[in-house]
Amino acid sequence: MDREERGTALKGFTLIELLISVGVSVMIAAALYLSLKAALDSWQASQGQLLLQQVSSGIMEELAEGLPDTYGLRDALEIVDASPQAISVVMPWTDDTHDVYTGIYTYALNKHIKPGTGLPIAEALLPESKEYKVVPVALIDQGRSDAYPQVQLKIGLPAGSRLRFTFHPDYQKDASVITTFRYDAASMAIFIDDKDGSREISKNIFGVKITDFLIRYFDNTNTEAGKDGSLSHSDLGTITGIEIAFKAESKNRNLRETVSFVSLRNAPMRSGNLTLREGTRIPIPDSKEVKAFFLTNLSGIDNNDTIILEASPQSGKEWRLLVQFSKPPGAGEPLIEHYSIEYPAGNKVYSDRPRTPAALGLNLLSLGPSGLYDYDDDQMHDTVRLDGKVVLEVKKMDIGGASVFVKP
Repeated sequence: MDREERGTALKGFTLIELLISVGVSVMIAAALYLSLKAALDSWQASQGQLLLQQVSSGIMEELAEGLPDTYGLRDALEIVDASPQAISVVMPWTDDTHDVYTGIYTYALNKHIKPGTGLPIAEALLPESKEYKVVPVALIDQGRSDAYPQVQLKIGLPAGSRLRFTFHPDYQKDASVITTFRYDAASMAIFIDDKDGSREISKNIFGVKITDFLIRYFDNTNTEAGKDGSLSHSDLGTITGIEIAFKAESKNRNLRETVSFVSLRNAPMRSGNLTLREGTRIPIPDSKEVKAFFLTNLSGIDNNDTIILEASPQSGKEWRLLVQFSKPPGAGEPLIEHYSIEYPAGNKVYSDRPRTPAALGLNLLSLGPSGLYDYDDDQMHDTVRLDGKVVLEVKKMDIGGASVFVKP
């Protein structure tokens, strides 16, 4: 082997070169690891936030809208009790326990109807049909009886049809119709309590917990009710919307706050249908602003029953309406026998004996000749004029139920 060949054979990496090479490789590997770790952490964080969003959205959806076979808060007919961390409401009740038999037109419901609310919505499923259809019914007025209410079909149906009746139940006669949505701080969970028991709607397989929960209440002027955390019974009837806010936390401590405003579409002050009882005081539009004012949903009527309504403006004269009812013996239909108007209270200015069916109600914007003594101001030489803030008070009410439909 010559000298040149021996020199080539002895060439190689020195220790320093090897150390530098290893160091560079370690730095590159570390950079790659840190980059991958950052990307993985970012992906996990985004997945965690997405998971929180999905769980939170599902909870809020069930609170507000319900499930396919349940009602949500948006459907509530009335609020029974309310606090920052719980709300108890009455949902529509459906009695689906009836089959149609030949010659049977009258059916007793399995719950009481709240006095002053509307007729049940009746639906029939005909044999070999897959869809329920609305059918006309009438409510049989049994006076102030404690028996379950009875409805009467207005058309004949083939035997074997199924019936269901949906209505506003009376929670004061059956507490099982109340549904409560509540937050339990100890278990960091949201529950629904109803006739079927208690179930946790925030339960999930991902270990997400609800760390905070708050309900705020608003009337139709967007004024918050119960700011101090407590609401009076009179506050409950004015609520038309609620704000629900809660915080959700995942296993790896990701946090998400969800807030939603729920408009209560069936709230009395939103629908305009206000149930009455003796002593009720409710704000109503004045004579210039009112567009609809109707005494309706009259039920539980016995002979010689009376209802007295008095509208008092912020200043000026009161307008008082006295309505007297009659009921023929037996199963006769109750009648509006007589009404009179006082303006101011104590000074009778008009009376009439219409003898019309109580089921038709009484239009309070069309009383007296050409509406001379009714409640509104329609520029037709009206005698009555109530300006400013007006409060309607039920001075006397013998009948079982009534409501006023009023719209500005």
